[in-house]
Amino acid sequence: MKKYFFVICCLAALQATAQQVKITKNIQQAMKRIDTNTIRSHIAYLADDKLKGRLPGTEGYQMAVDYVVDQYKKMGVAPGGDNGGFTQKLILRKSVVNNKSASAVLKDKLGNIDTLNFAIDYTVTPHPMHTAASASGSLVFAGYGVEIPGVYSDYIGIDVKGKIVVLVGGAPDGLPSTLTAHFSNNGNKMTTAFAKGAAGVIGISVTTRQPANPNPVLQSTVALNPDKSVAYGRGFVGNLEIVLSGTKALLNRLLMNSGKNAEQVLADIKKGKNSSFDLPYSITASYSTSHTDFESYNVVGLIPGSDKLLKNEYVVHSAHLDHVGIGRVVNGDSIYNGAHDNASGVASLLEIARIYKTSGAKPKRSVLIVMVTGEEMGLIGSSYFAANPTVPKSSIVADVNTDMPTVIAPLLSVVPLGAEHSTIMSHVQFAAKYLGLDVEKDPEPNENRFVRSDQYSFVMNGIPALHIKYGNKTNIPGFDLGAFVKQWRAKYYHQSADGMDGIFNFTAAKTYVQLNFLISYSIAQTTQRPVWNKDDLFGNTPN
Repeated sequence: MKKYFFVICCLAALQATAQQVKITKNIQQAMKRIDTNTIRSHIAYLADDKLKGRLPGTEGYQMAVDYVVDQYKKMGVAPGGDNGGFTQKLILRKSVVNNKSASAVLKDKLGNIDTLNFAIDYTVTPHPMHTAASASGSLVFAGYGVEIPGVYSDYIGIDVKGKIVVLVGGAPDGLPSTLTAHFSNNGNKMTTAFAKGAAGVIGISVTTRQPANPNPVLQSTVALNPDKSVAYGRGFVGNLEIVLSGTKALLNRLLMNSGKNAEQVLADIKKGKNSSFDLPYSITASYSTSHTDFESYNVVGLIPGSDKLLKNEYVVHSAHLDHVGIGRVVNGDSIYNGAHDNASGVASLLEIARIYKTSGAKPKRSVLIVMVTGEEMGLIGSSYFAANPTVPKSSIVADVNTDMPTVIAPLLSVVPLGAEHSTIMSHVQFAAKYLGLDVEKDPEPNENRFVRSDQYSFVMNGIPALHIKYGNKTNIPGFDLGAFVKQWRAKYYHQSADGMDGIFNFTAAKTYVQLNFLISYSIAQTTQRPVWNKDDLFGNTPN
């Protein structure tokens, strides 16, 4: 199997380079005029306590929407949303499990019953479509539940039609970091299981414990289509009947009387050795879910292109406008302001819009500045937009995503997550070289950052995309920037401490804006649209 992974790595190599784009004096001057005080001001407003953490469906999130729309109008950015406006409306559905309703019973081949205890042995994922979810079927173990067409499959030798599939979290060794992240994604695993005919899934985490709380709050949010079917839900495939979760303890329980040892099975699948087989149990499981529907909005601004033909193609800048709202009280503060995550990203895109409007040079392709909702709920807003854009889907050539730039130290190097899969990399290299920045590989591949932000939504819709993250290069002797970032993240990421009184380096913020602008501008000015590298996995995703 490793040889095939090596082939995949090789095929992901850069296949083409961008045309050299001329950066005129007007653009140079516009980039120099990027105002760090304006960036600070945008962040300060969006991270103010009065917005209460910008949770979709709240007054605070609507204030953020109104603020972005107002900024677009002041800058002269054209509306790019629905019906000639600046917004794209989404209907979101929040689903909450009725814990008391949860039931799961194992039966062996002799008819012996083994009742599983909710919140001790297992938990459940809310069903977005059914108020009452239930399924019965034989259990089958399918390793990681990974299938790479023509290369590898955990489904060889097993029939999962009408059965409940047991899957282990993660992916086999030997994959590049972006593919590891992709194949570790639970939504992808469930999509594959459903396509194979499974009725439900039991996901096994070997790295976490079940909640000690006997009454955990189990909820999820999805976007709905106009007909109220599920448009997108990262944590659930709507046609599956049930999704349960457990730990290694549950896996050991399911392997009893199978002749298999959990440690050996886990070691085999990690090495890429197929270890799929029928388990000696069936399961009957059920639970109920309540639903609440509410509106939320993506905000879309348009910079029209100047070329007669290319103006009908679009480069997207994306950033999520939402954060997590109000949470656990820490040091007397319960408002999770999200200054870095992702008010800083929104502020960056507003400055990029201003560069386009003040530079005097019009991009050949049109540019969409898209602030999306529901990223923290599972990339909901970007997934909806990528699948249902306000322009023809086939006309979107690329997405440049901005999420939590982490501008806390001088920016000397960057990590373009996802760029290695397409000719977008050449545009990154052009922009980085112009600004004197190094381009690094992902320093934290185990973090699976490639699938955790909105560029992934575009990738899954066949659109080349990337997400620029900070690199670890520093000009301070003896300073470990990577370790510093990890310490910072532990204190500020998704915490009430992420406010304006935290650590900011606004000189780095200016450089970050310049870089992301130059990437999109290079794409907008280059005649050839970005293409996937030859035989790239994501290039086979239909647009």
